[in-house]
Amino acid sequence: MKGPEISVFIPVYNAGAYLKPTLESVLNQSFTDFELLVVDDSSTDGSWLILQDYAGREPRMRILQKEHGGNVPKSWNVALPLLRGKFVFYLSQDDLLSPDCFEQMIRRQRECDADCVLPDMLRFTRDPSDAVQEQALTAPDADYNRILDGRSAFLLSLDWSIHGFMLCRRQFYTEEEFDESTFNSDEYVTRKIFLKSGQVAFSRGRFYYRRGNPNSITDPGHPFRYQVLRTNQRLLQLMQEQGFDRQELYKYRRQVFDTFCGLHRYFLNHKNSYVSTEQSGIQALFAEEYEALHKERKATKRAYRHSGVKRRIRVALMLSSYGVFVLFNKK
Repeated sequence: MKGPEISVFIPVYNAGAYLKPTLESVLNQSFTDFELLVVDDSSTDGSWLILQDYAGREPRMRILQKEHGGNVPKSWNVALPLLRGKFVFYLSQDDLLSPDCFEQMIRRQRECDADCVLPDMLRFTRDPSDAVQEQALTAPDADYNRILDGRSAFLLSLDWSIHGFMLCRRQFYTEEEFDESTFNSDEYVTRKIFLKSGQVAFSRGRFYYRRGNPNSITDPGHPFRYQVLRTNQRLLQLMQEQGFDRQELYKYRRQVFDTFCGLHRYFLNHKNSYVSTEQSGIQALFAEEYEALHKERKATKRAYRHSGVKRRIRVALMLSSYGVFVLFNKK
């Protein structure tokens, strides 16, 4: 039996305040050949009742409830064997889509036989109308005819010059397994998929990314947020394995170290907002990252030598202020 053109996947946990608009934005797409799979992580706020109501009225929608696991990668691993579409598209429980988002992506995919197609991404807080077009992540240089090779897309994704909410061939996902020990391992998988792609294209459909949700796991104050340190190291290792050149590695090493310093400062300033078990977990992540950075300290030093004088001065001040200056002086 032929599957749908697109499998849409949404992981859900206590999304009652945002879930209905998200489901409506998917189910009311102008392109209709899709299935919607929603994995509920044993919500306690009525989300499951909302999902049951929609699934009872919508034949394209499948729902399942799993034991509470606490992060999106666990839901990804549950969903992967169940996806039947030729392509996969992922969104969070509080994101929104323009009505033509799927139509625009499928049209562009068929035009150039792309492996991945990215819509425009706009950030909003309360309503899509407050999204600022000038801050949107669009096709590079707003050139919607441009097609990137996978390596170029990977590099642009590292600093979010392009985003990772994309229409992608399903087999690229099914070849992967999501690391359940790290909340944002889906970002690692997305970038790995970029590397495997022959062509990455762009479309004018709109993906609206919600900001300001206090329950979001990507909130800067969430204890899981510090797990980005682990993902950054995995990406650096992947770049080394894939033979990226020295300048590309230098640039990402600076990004990795800047993230480490920024999170370290945030933790020092907000330490008392975490309970003792959270503090211990965060400190363990810093110790893990510290060890990795210390092993590669010579390479990181070289990376900063290849940056401007002003940047080097800023880094020196940052090291001293953030309490991590010892990293470059430890023998």
